[in-house]
Amino acid sequence: MDFVEIALPIGLNTTFTYSIPEIYHSNIYIGKRVVVNFNGRKIMGYIVNNSVFTEKYKIKPIDKIVDTEAVFTEKMITFARWVSEYYFSSLGEALSLMVPRGIKPKYAAQPDNNLLPANQLSPVQQKIYDSINDDIANGQKKFYIYGITGSGKTEIYFQLIDQTIRSGKKVIFLVPEIALSYQTMERMQKRFGSQCANLHSNLTGSIKLGEYFRLLNGDASIAIGPRSALFAPLDDIGLIIIDEEHEGAYKSEESPRFHSRSAAMFLANLHNSLLVLGSATPSVESWFYAEKGFFKLYEITERFGGAVLPDVSVIDTNTLSFNKNLSLELTNEINNRLQNKEQILLLQNRRGFSNYLQCNECKTTLTCPKCSISLTYHKTTGKLVCHRCGYAIKPPDTCPECGGLKLNKIGAGTQKIEEEIQHIFPHARVVRIDYDVISKSKDLKNIFKKIEDREIDIIIGTQMIAKGLHFPGIKFVGIVNADIFLNIPDFKAAERAFSLITQVSGRAGRTGEKGLVMIQTINPTHYSITTSLKGDFESFYTNEIAFRDMLNMPPFTRMIRLVVRGSDETKVKEEISRISDMIGKQKNQTVEILGPTPCMITKINLNFRYQMLLKSKKIDPVQSLVKKLLESYKPSHTTYLEIDVDPTDLF
Repeated sequence: MDFVEIALPIGLNTTFTYSIPEIYHSNIYIGKRVVVNFNGRKIMGYIVNNSVFTEKYKIKPIDKIVDTEAVFTEKMITFARWVSEYYFSSLGEALSLMVPRGIKPKYAAQPDNNLLPANQLSPVQQKIYDSINDDIANGQKKFYIYGITGSGKTEIYFQLIDQTIRSGKKVIFLVPEIALSYQTMERMQKRFGSQCANLHSNLTGSIKLGEYFRLLNGDASIAIGPRSALFAPLDDIGLIIIDEEHEGAYKSEESPRFHSRSAAMFLANLHNSLLVLGSATPSVESWFYAEKGFFKLYEITERFGGAVLPDVSVIDTNTLSFNKNLSLELTNEINNRLQNKEQILLLQNRRGFSNYLQCNECKTTLTCPKCSISLTYHKTTGKLVCHRCGYAIKPPDTCPECGGLKLNKIGAGTQKIEEEIQHIFPHARVVRIDYDVISKSKDLKNIFKKIEDREIDIIIGTQMIAKGLHFPGIKFVGIVNADIFLNIPDFKAAERAFSLITQVSGRAGRTGEKGLVMIQTINPTHYSITTSLKGDFESFYTNEIAFRDMLNMPPFTRMIRLVVRGSDETKVKEEISRISDMIGKQKNQTVEILGPTPCMITKINLNFRYQMLLKSKKIDPVQSLVKKLLESYKPSHTTYLEIDVDPTDLF
């Protein structure tokens, strides 16, 4: 009888031995998916090794081998083991990121007709491309391309991709969000045709599986998509590109809580491949390590094709009335641009109609009963909605606390801005882009097509519209409220504000005439605002790195965040205290321990949350401390422990 080692996508960091029924006898089992009975449940697992008989527990037979051929490779297993160990997840959870859940693949037509030739590089692009090749010949493998918005980083990427494919190797191209995948995929398909395979969560399971098998079987050589594309089934990877590497979307919020940048570094070392990061607003951590020589840094300070950066002006909204969201200066400029038949982009990085409802009498704010955050009013549905758990109710007629008859709508989201714009400019063709409007990639594709065809005059949206997109008709960008990120008590708040303002400003005047950006803010002197006016990342970095150093935050320290959650707050407190005591007894002098304390958002979806933060100059001491904890820690049945290595927020 044959025995195999199976990894299951559950929170137990171990594998299990199962037997193979005779009807499935084969010479090769590793790399196939199976259905097994685990504690009375049918679960899909992954065969990661051959095994032998054991008497530790009763060995069950597998119920079904799903695949006739292996669907993941030995190197993918190696990669999954690293993800599992580094981020404290199970091997099965890591493998479940890699292999799509579909069973029957569906293949779309892959025409290779009328492919566009490579664009000629500008002198600046050519110099960088040639220099990178010289560096590669000298053994350099890791690069950072810092280029202002519209500088043409993508064309350098394409030249490197073409070179890699011609050498017979494979490519992974990461973009931060599905919203960015559409335009990037369009450009890549026009250039590389059926060599491209798109991998993202908006695809149906069968289509995603079809794209997966095209990569696995060698019918495609370029995997493109958000962070999940990093786990494409490619054995001979020659190049990994992370575009807009600063984006928070590259960090997973579910186990395994991996960061694409760190995982890509391991994968690049595993395949001895090139790793290229790029952004107009680099993350503070990446720039810190580039300055130390970990990445070879290249800078592009001019826009491609002779275009210049837009003019930027600031409107101090401290002078505006409380209920005014659009200043006179902003609306006048919108009117001027409409008269000139130009397109306008307005950023309000908060969806919904108003931020919250507040009683005029007792000042009570209506909050979600499942989460410790306020409910957002959505006019299109007429409901108050929690953006964390999805809870929704009709607004009450009276205050639930004091019975007051007047509930004020405070703040403004994209729906409110859309209403105001349509009231002021009733003949303008307006579209709103946020997660309330976009439910699938087809919706986004249709909207983008209308923008490209100049059927839309004014685009209103959240950060979905701020990054990576190229619409030549947009000459004016207005930022309704630049302070949304600055108001969040988090160590990355200023970095997020600078990045968002700079990125959305970069959508203006990418071709032709010079663009204009207007920023409304109540913090006109904050360094994230003043440096973004000129897109001056290096001045921003100088201020921000001093702030991080003072607080002893990344990149000067490495962190692991431990969060205990559960429905009973008393038991959650007891559990985090027990963990704190266990860690405290280990007395590691190189690790600073903060907490336990309530999380900033103490309750999400009826689960209370308390946290601890472990900090050290290097990652090894904090990982060692957590590993020792897990050796003796027996989790409570009523709580769950989240382990977040290198957290990017502390909410």
